Amino acid sequence: MGTIGSLIICISALPQIIKTYRTKKADDISISYLIILMSGMALMMIYSLYVGDLVFIFGNSLSVLSTGILIFLCLRYRSQFMTQVIENKH
Repeated sequence: MGTIGSLIICISALPQIIKTYRTKKADDISISYLIILMSGMALMMIYSLYVGDLVFIFGNSLSVLSTGILIFLCLRYRSQFMTQVIENKH
């Protein structure tokens, strides 16, 4: 059950990653939520490493990676959006 639960949590970010990548828009994504989520996942990862649980190490690694990708896309497409807004004002 731990493996299945970890896989579900890992793939939960994929639909948002795909949508953000395809639309090149991230205006409605809460960056503070993602940062808080990433902090919690990082702490869980440290604990997983401490106890040596391979299932949770693997699951937390994928979750941290997928959330990191989403944060990157969010920052990238927001900055592109802001650049376009600034250029259109001039």
